[in-house]
Formats: sequence, C-alpha cells, structure tokens
Amino acid sequence: MEKTNNKVLGFFPLLAVVVGSVVGAGIFNSPRDLGNIANPGPILLGWLITGIGVFSLVKVFQYLSNSRPELEGGMYSYAKEAFGDFVGFNSGYGYWWSALFGNLAYYVAIVKILSIYFPVIEENKLLALGIASLILWSYHMLIVSGVRTAGITNAIITIIKVLPLFVVLIVAITYFKPDLFSNMFSTTIKTLEDGQVVARESSIWNQINSSFNTMLWTFIGIEGAVVLSNKAKSQKDVAKVTLLGFLITISIYVLVSTLSMGVVPVEEILTSNSPLGTVLNKVIGKSGQYLLDFGFLFSVMGALLSWLLLAAEIPYIAASRDHVFPKSFAKQNKKVTPVFSLLITNLITQAVLILLFTMSETGRIDNSENAILQNIYFAVISLAVICILIPYVSSAFLGIKTAYKEKKYSNIIFSVLGIIFCIWVFTAMWKYATAAVIIYTSGIIVRYIAKKEKNQKFTRVEIATYLVMLVLSIISIYFVANGSIVY
Repeated sequence: MEKTNNKVLGFFPLLAVVVGSVVGAGIFNSPRDLGNIANPGPILLGWLITGIGVFSLVKVFQYLSNSRPELEGGMYSYAKEAFGDFVGFNSGYGYWWSALFGNLAYYVAIVKILSIYFPVIEENKLLALGIASLILWSYHMLIVSGVRTAGITNAIITIIKVLPLFVVLIVAITYFKPDLFSNMFSTTIKTLEDGQVVARESSIWNQINSSFNTMLWTFIGIEGAVVLSNKAKSQKDVAKVTLLGFLITISIYVLVSTLSMGVVPVEEILTSNSPLGTVLNKVIGKSGQYLLDFGFLFSVMGALLSWLLLAAEIPYIAASRDHVFPKSFAKQNKKVTPVFSLLITNLITQAVLILLFTMSETGRIDNSENAILQNIYFAVISLAVICILIPYVSSAFLGIKTAYKEKKYSNIIFSVLGIIFCIWVFTAMWKYATAAVIIYTSGIIVRYIAKKEKNQKFTRVEIATYLVMLVLSIISIYFVANGSIVY
C-alpha cells in the first residue's frame, strides 16, 4: 500500500482551524444570549472566570504538545495516557458527540440567518431541511477531496468572517454610551419571555453561573490544533497556535459581547434576530446590518467546516492507533481524509437534522413561538458543552501527572485550575449531565464491536462501570419523562 503523508497542515491553516472553530455563531448571538440572563457587570466577571479557566486549559494543551509530542491523538491520547484504554475510549467518544451536537447548532444558525432574507425558508421546513442537507454533503465532498484543501478553504473563510467583527468593535468603541452601563451590577435583569421583554430578579451569583453555558460554548474548539496534531507539520506549531488562538478569540469575545450592549439598549438586542446587526444598523444604517449578517453567515459556515474536520478526526485516531474504535473508522483515503469516520459522523448528523426539522412547525428550529424546539436547540448547545468536560478534565490530569514527573510545578497549577473550572461549569449545568450519561452509555455498542474485532472481552471494571451507567441512564430517562428534569 502506498504510504500517505499525513503532515499537511502548517501554522496558518492550524490557526484558522482554532479561530474558525471557536468564532462561530456564539459570538454573533452573545449580546442577546448573555443579555437575556445577566447585566454587563456579571457578564464581565463571567468572562474573567471563563477566561482564567480556558486559559488554564490552553496552557495544559500547550504544555502537553511540547512535552508529549508523541501523543498526536489530542485529548483522546491524553486521556488514554492518563487513565488507560477505557477512559481514553470514553473521552474520544464524548468529544465526538460534543462535536456532533455543535455541528447541529451551526446548521440551525445557517437556516436562521438565511430566513431573514428569504422568508420562504422559514415558511417551508422541507426547504430548510434541504438547504441544511445540501451544505452538509457539499462540505462532506470538500473534505473528502483533501484535508489540505479543506484547511486552505477554512483559512479564507476565517479571514472573511473576522472582518465584520472588527467593524463592530470600532463602532462600539466610537459610539459607546456609558449611561447604558449605569446599573451594570443590578440584580434586576431584562429577559425575553413569550416574545416580550420583562424584568425579573436574579442575584449576581446566579447571573454569573448562568453565563457559563454560553461562554464555554463559544470557546469549544480552542483545542482544535491539538485534535488535528496528527496532521500538523510541526508539533511546535500546535502549541503556538493554541495559545495565539485563545488570545485572539478572548479579545474578540469580551469586547464585542460587552461593548455592543453600550451602543444599543438591551431591550432592542433581546428582540433582534441579529444582535450585532442591530448595533451596526443603529449607527451605520441598513448596510451595516447587511455586512454583519454576511459575516455571520461566513462565520457559521467556517466554524462548521472546522468542526467537521475535528468531529471525524477523533474516531479515526482512536481506531488507527489503538483500535479502541471499530477498525472501519481507521479508513483513510490518499488525501488523508478519514472517509469512514466522516461518513458515519455526517449520517448521524443528517438523521438528527431530519428529526429536528420534522418536529418543527417551521424552518426556524429556534423560533421563539415554538418553545419545545427552542428548548431542544439550547439543549443541543448545552450537551455539546457537558460532553466535552470529561476530555478536558482527563487532559488536565495528564498535565498534572507529566508536570509532577518533570517538576514543572507551574503547569500543575494550570492543570488544577482547569479541573476546578470544569467542575464549576458541571455543577452549574448539572441537569444536562443526565443526558450526557445516556450518550456515554451508548458507547457500549461501539466499544463492544471494537473489542470483538480484537477477540477481547470486557473487563470486570468495564462491566461494572457500564452497569452503573445503564442504571443512571434509566433513572435519568424516568426523571425526564415525568417532568422532574426539564431541559
């Protein structure tokens, strides 16, 4: 068999993957998503805490990329190295599903922005499904044609989508109104209920905790270069890109999400389908909103391409290196694309898209008039966050283990801070852990197939663990079914 060179991604394509996967729909919706649950003061405190937590994880990834360059499978390899084969599998499986849920949110966002200019899309859910499916399989063919090609395309899209955000920053700084921040630490917040803006009480602590979901969601993907390290030309680039990508995105996020609330009253932002577009429309006029919506569309398209690359890579690495996924996932074409992993990922995505659009009464899944579907949409985002916590924590534990051996105690501090942050987020989102247990339990099927291919049986520890997970899944389903847990 002809040997294929996997090392196809240089510094800038890797940087584009990180920035492209992190800067997606979240930043464009952040003023509304955050303004609906918190005032500017708690939002800034939330960003501070999230920034420290994510920065700590970034330092872990950077350290491990430099110290353990042989672990080219990213967080799957880190978890396996720290805790063994079983935890490594579950870490990879959880990350895979996190990427799947994230991708679903992007398809919904694309349909949403297109429906503003083409109302027929919102009126016809089959048309909306057709557009989402066309994008899905067009990207599939692009990635199949080669990871290098997809990486270059993503770099171009990333540049295009970041430009409108810089325009927003300039406008927000120039036209900032301090009086809109006069009650920035108020316990009274404005929130959208049934299409109407109402006031309700919420403590500073609750406002901060409520913001973590949105904030960590916007940062998922910061580990993109680590996940694709198997295809990086240099492991040193992986470490540099991870840190630089964080610095770029945290600067954009904090400034855009907060300063924009000082240009337009929160009531207008909450009722807008395009929050940042409303900001530009207020100052520049309709052309400003067109520019922003164009950037929003490119942003989501770019993030989606990055995430399709990431989603397919983890099962491929787990199958090709250690065979903890079925061997079919290790199939790769001459263009270094994990074709089977990509196909299965996209088939699952297509099936869920059909389910979501079939349940919807319109082409807009996040339509505020359809409360059930709106809850599903936000549950998808939350599940993407909760499923990625185990891979993050596993990586941080390897950081502690490696740094202790090398007596690099500053890296132990970063690892501990990363773990504390993940635990904090978990406690703030505990109810979604019930769904995450069900998702992780479903991995027994994939695990069984991989074990059978190697003529292996489940260990006693694995059997006991899966039995506990199965019981917890049944309990979770019961509480969801009787309404005790509502997502």
